[in-house]
Amino acid sequence: MSKFTSTNVAGPGYDKDPSEVVFEGCRCGVQSCGNQCPCIIRFGPNYDKNGRLMKVEEASVDKRRSETKPIVECNAMCECGERCSNRIVQNGPKFELEVFTTTEKGFGLRACEDIPKSSFVCEYAGEILSKVEAQRRTKLLADEDPNYILVVREFMEGGKLVETIIDPTYRGNKGRFINHSCEPNLSKVPVRVHNDIPKVALFALREIHQGEELTYSYGEETSVYSEDGRKRKPCHCGSKSCRQYLPFDRSLLS
Repeated sequence: MSKFTSTNVAGPGYDKDPSEVVFEGCRCGVQSCGNQCPCIIRFGPNYDKNGRLMKVEEASVDKRRSETKPIVECNAMCECGERCSNRIVQNGPKFELEVFTTTEKGFGLRACEDIPKSSFVCEYAGEILSKVEAQRRTKLLADEDPNYILVVREFMEGGKLVETIIDPTYRGNKGRFINHSCEPNLSKVPVRVHNDIPKVALFALREIHQGEELTYSYGEETSVYSEDGRKRKPCHCGSKSCRQYLPFDRSLLS
């Protein structure tokens, strides 16, 4: 059974502390930083006046094929208020979310109120794993296991590829109940706060209505466990573009 954690923790084989404060803080000395804040100047503004992510489609790792603008919030060393306009993801969800039982997919997560497009919904939190540990756990996953080991890939400056692997099996938050859809209403966006270890933040790709199930894309490739496909998990998203089977990261099967 998964123990609750509001944000990522270090798992087996991962030698960094996700909570360690490494980035230098700003000295703005105001309740809410403006565009002259060093944290914002570094890569440009992240959020609009309503706290919604700018260019949410471009920020999603689902669409990234080349280097894109990093999203960095103010951190614990910054001299600004806790409700600074550049502190969105770190302050957690502000919309009420509810775990419920779906007809075909086990548990799911739905919105208890309308959520505007580009709003932060929740973090996908869990243990950050090494690649070796993630591959070991993948081999042990049962077909009916509800948790999903998420691999996020970012293309950084100079073409450097950064992988972050998150598993909510033993430590996680409500994000672990979010199911896949081939036409999702959430996007996965890496957001950094205290250091270079990203939080995987889920933002609304469009307006989400009260009672609507929350979904994100597990990936583009429909992976197979065996050549005949007997162990592939069927997709029950019901979208017009459904690919019939759940995507899976092939690198975890090595």
